[in-house]
Amino acid sequence: MDDHPKNIVSIEQLNGRWAVQVMEDGAVTQHLFETEDFARNFAAGQWIRLNPKPALPKSRRKPKV
Repeated sequence: MDDHPKNIVSIEQLNGRWAVQVMEDGAVTQHLFETEDFARNFAAGQWIRLNPKPALPKSRRKPKV
């Protein structure tokens, strides 16, 4: 069983605005936006920040001289 909190990003409409909740290491923050597009773009950026792809290994070829 995983005891570490998951990093989660969610979006919901709240009183005519768009709210993005970000849970990072158990701490939750909320960011409000006037438009859905801005909220979705922000949420996408947070998702990428919290779930980075692993770096590809660099080539081990010897450089040409």
